[in-house]
Amino acid sequence: MSDGASGEVIAALLGALSDMREQLEEVGERYKRIEAGQADILARLDQLSAAGVPGASLTQVLARMDEDRAATDHGLAVIAQVAALAHAAASGNGAPLPSSVADDPLLELYVLTQPADRGSTERALVDWQRVARKAGSAELAGVLARQYRPSPTDTANTRRLRYRLAAITREELKGRGALPPPTPASTFPSDQSRAAQRAHSAELARMWRAGEGVDLYADPELASVMDIFAEAERQGAALAEGDLALGLADLHRTIADRLEAGDRPELATRAEAAEPAPEVKPDRAR
Repeated sequence: MSDGASGEVIAALLGALSDMREQLEEVGERYKRIEAGQADILARLDQLSAAGVPGASLTQVLARMDEDRAATDHGLAVIAQVAALAHAAASGNGAPLPSSVADDPLLELYVLTQPADRGSTERALVDWQRVARKAGSAELAGVLARQYRPSPTDTANTRRLRYRLAAITREELKGRGALPPPTPASTFPSDQSRAAQRAHSAELARMWRAGEGVDLYADPELASVMDIFAEAERQGAALAEGDLALGLADLHRTIADRLEAGDRPELATRAEAAEPAPEVKPDRAR
């Protein structure tokens, strides 16, 4: 990662840490509640011998303490991960935030302004760099506007990939001297109704049925089915050409139907282990 890109990562992460001060204050308040709950329990235990304290009341205090402790531990874990990544970036070892961390609303600024990761070997990112270089600037501006738009069916993983793809598109446009569209106000959708989800699923199915094109590589929610198709092509390489073509055509139709139904198929190994997409050799040419 270049000094400029590393600086952008550090600035974004430090900005996120600054935004998380309120979360730290909330953590402090939770600890105060835990301490108060512990004192309350001790006082109640002193009275148990007199059988004057309802058991249900004590159970509620204990449950509230467990919830506060779990929320506090999660908040501290997120802050620690961001701090560790900021330190790594300062040492020249930049890495993308894990999906579970990047999905924190307080990190939206980082998610939206992160530099393009051109060293990744993740298939979706490598392929998008290649396709984006060949696309026209006007087309890329439209793609970036769509990538910026939160999806009503995004998961933590596709949301993370969405803005990593957008970072590549944005950098490609800037490298050509073109002005990228404005960043969105939020990375989370305002409408997650069933109607919105059905409409978006139909649009994904339409893009998939349209076949090879810029949109196919630009959309993060199609990355997993692209991986499935690539794996099917690899495994079917030994088949007769006609048999392979028929099998792939059937798979293509099946995927389209599942997308339209709201499913997001994944390779079995990725679905179980949530591993990154298959690695390929990065294409670093500009």
